[in-house]
Amino acid sequence: MSAPVNEALQKSFLTHAQYLRAFAQLAGFSYWPSEDSDVLEAMAGRVATAFPAAKSRPAVDGKELARCLNRAWGTELLLNLGSRFEEDELIRLSNSWGSVQTYYVGYAATQALIVAEGRARPTDHPKTQSQVRALWVERKSAVEPFSFAAMPGCRTNPRAYANGPGRPIDMNLSPWTSVGSKNCWDIAATALRSTRNDALAQRLKVEREKKAQAKRSSWKAEEEGRLAQGMRARKTPHFPSSANLTAAETAAIEQSVRPYTMLDYLFRLRIKANYEEAAMFTDGPSNEGASSVVALDMVRIASATMIAHEMRIARMIGKAALTTLATDWVSSNSAPANLGIGRRMGILQAAL
Repeated sequence: MSAPVNEALQKSFLTHAQYLRAFAQLAGFSYWPSEDSDVLEAMAGRVATAFPAAKSRPAVDGKELARCLNRAWGTELLLNLGSRFEEDELIRLSNSWGSVQTYYVGYAATQALIVAEGRARPTDHPKTQSQVRALWVERKSAVEPFSFAAMPGCRTNPRAYANGPGRPIDMNLSPWTSVGSKNCWDIAATALRSTRNDALAQRLKVEREKKAQAKRSSWKAEEEGRLAQGMRARKTPHFPSSANLTAAETAAIEQSVRPYTMLDYLFRLRIKANYEEAAMFTDGPSNEGASSVVALDMVRIASATMIAHEMRIARMIGKAALTTLATDWVSSNSAPANLGIGRRMGILQAAL
């Protein structure tokens, strides 16, 4: 096995491996895969309790719903197949795409749930990601990790998290700390907070540039007015590309950035693995077992995401309708009975 490229990639890999482990732990998965079926059964039960069956069926675009679910099931199956490699180098390479697939499972599942509510499918990533707030965060009953969110003020306020552990988040905990059933909240919160902070930093940058542009435009308009009055032209001053924001402006912008959830983090991981640090998954692991754990946690997060959304969709369109969609997809794609939706069919039917 070749040595990792550099220390920065090792640190980045370890950080995101811990974030994934924390979200998997929040879903109920410990390190041992033998418990996975029990965890999925528990997740189905939690969702069934939190979201009773709809009293009236919404008007649903059945073809669009099928397309969304088919994308989710197909992407999840590819993720599962990629995680079954035995050679460490292949697992590393597979994880680079696995991070993309894990996000797209959540993306397609979220869109499927929106369509099942009788609404139009969102047309892009930001619109889809923003819907998680209404779908999961602002509900009376919380189902982690989907309902857990970093809220406005989370940069400094350890209580600025929706549907958390019922205590202040430990904001000083290293993300490299071993993940357990309690500190998984704090490590997942770090993933959410840092993801939201990235978005906030970009928003502040844009607003500083807009403020500087406004100053340039204001000076230009004033100068045009002076010239129209016959006054002498002034030398154009130097205008920086960005301007400082006041404390009040900064606070207002911070409050305007929406809550961030696990789907936002998975999108951030997708960008990092494909563009910003493309070698993180291939050259970052310091030992062979690390990549296998990451692959397993991606599969677990995808499985938990799917069963949670499948349960909610069935609560709206009916057990028979969802079962028919799933059975048709499994049959058409010769999907293995021990992977993805094939593995969950019995769990779903029992829970419904």
